[in-house]
Amino acid sequence: MSLRHLVVISSLIACQAPTEPAATPPVEPPAPTPPPAPVVQTPFERDLAPKLAGCLGCHSADSQNGLDLTDLWASVDEPSSQIEMALIASGDHLQSYLWHKVAGTHSIAGGLGQRMPVGSTWSQDDIDLLARWINLGVPR
Repeated sequence: MSLRHLVVISSLIACQAPTEPAATPPVEPPAPTPPPAPVVQTPFERDLAPKLAGCLGCHSADSQNGLDLTDLWASVDEPSSQIEMALIASGDHLQSYLWHKVAGTHSIAGGLGQRMPVGSTWSQDDIDLLARWINLGVPR
């Protein structure tokens, strides 16, 4: 038998040799889904917004008193209708008539009427939180 015949026979045998199926790579289970991130509320959302929401009973678009606090940010740097002072002076609570009305210092600032809210008063902590929020530039 010649060398050529041996090569042909070897090739035929190799082609007919049983082959093992290719190993499939192991399937990895999907990575666990991380838990949802906790909802972090700002102090404004958690503490101040609910207090200011109590003002909307008298100070909304439907009210007849001329002051709409539905969108507080629309009131930033807008003049008060009672005195020459911004309703909310971004960065300076002492120049914010809203703060004076809540703190009860509105008459000292030259304002009129009653302390707000009528029939109740905010705690000093809530008044201080309003001042900090204004002094920080009324962040959302």
